[in-house]
Amino acid sequence: MSWRVGGVRFVAQDRDGRLTGGQRRIVALDRSLLLQCRTSQVTQAAEVADRPGSGLVVTVERGNPRGCLARARHLLEVDHYRQPVLLDAARYVGPDRLTASASFDDRWIGRQRELGLPVLTDSGYLAPADTAGCLGILERAARLGDAIALLPMHPSWLADPTARQHLVRYVEVVGVPVAIVVERAVTPVDPVEVVRGLLELLRCAVPVLLLRADLAALGALGSGAVAAAVGLDPTLRGLDPRDAGPPRQPHQAGRPSVLIRQCLSYQSIAGVEAAMRRYPDNGMWHCGCPTCAGRDLNWLVSRPESARAGLVLRHCVDVLLDLRTEMTGPSVQLNQWSWRARCATASSRLREVGWERLPMLTHWQEAITLPTVSRLNIPAPRRSTSGTRFSRVAPPRAGR
Repeated sequence: MSWRVGGVRFVAQDRDGRLTGGQRRIVALDRSLLLQCRTSQVTQAAEVADRPGSGLVVTVERGNPRGCLARARHLLEVDHYRQPVLLDAARYVGPDRLTASASFDDRWIGRQRELGLPVLTDSGYLAPADTAGCLGILERAARLGDAIALLPMHPSWLADPTARQHLVRYVEVVGVPVAIVVERAVTPVDPVEVVRGLLELLRCAVPVLLLRADLAALGALGSGAVAAAVGLDPTLRGLDPRDAGPPRQPHQAGRPSVLIRQCLSYQSIAGVEAAMRRYPDNGMWHCGCPTCAGRDLNWLVSRPESARAGLVLRHCVDVLLDLRTEMTGPSVQLNQWSWRARCATASSRLREVGWERLPMLTHWQEAITLPTVSRLNIPAPRRSTSGTRFSRVAPPRAGR
């Protein structure tokens, strides 16, 4: 029996040809763009992400899974939140992170089942070439019967062609849905190859989710991801390497960043104000999202600090969900070409106002192959009914 998430077809694995509980929860994700937040951020995140096409990934904070589970129960049973919810134990983060060989916590698995949530494994970090760790996570998740295998991985698993081939084969053979978190690529890992590896993984016959991402989540959704999560703050928009220095701190509530739709990037309040003063006639300050309602961004950045953070967050989620709708058409190939064009346009718009171009935009442009003429369905030119023919290059006639 086959089943679909959006326009992507998968094959059910149960003997009776019916969807299992875990598969029904995967179908319910339906290419959702999730907001990834910490336990302490659930209230503000749920207020703006309680609408179709959205949902939450609640991330354990300060090593306190009980607090995360308790907040999730309150969210579901008291707040009556009805959009998809995933819980991320985040045991792959920090200097004391666990390795991929670490066993799953039975209590963590059981509490997610009790709450009726998709079961996301509390996996450790998947280091380069840790084949045993990769297979261990997948096989233990498969034995649970209803789980999504979390694979928090070093980027070489996607960038290196051999490792990529092994990863895709393991995922397809075991057949369990996977959610990946990709560590930020640093030299010598090629970030373009990381994107190419992600696209290849998304083409496999198993549901794939991308968590803890930046706006690349939109490209992943357009390329066939079952769901993808954008971090509420920069520390949740990627996984920093362990030796990258002191961990970054979440932005303070009074200093949020504004998502500029045309640039596909977050910009600081001060940066937006300065750019609007220098380029007041640039059309990208006009915003048609439900929060801004056709006003320019000046009304947003000039709000008092006490009211601004909530409005900026609502604006950002409005823009994200609007882009999500545009990026999840029925054709993966057309979605990818559209995303590539958006990345190129965003790079140009960033240059217009003197903002730094984001490497992510270049990486996706280089990773997605442009269509050739032979691959496009171009209709044949109509024949003229009058019998008149025109040459390819028609020189002008001399005047009479």
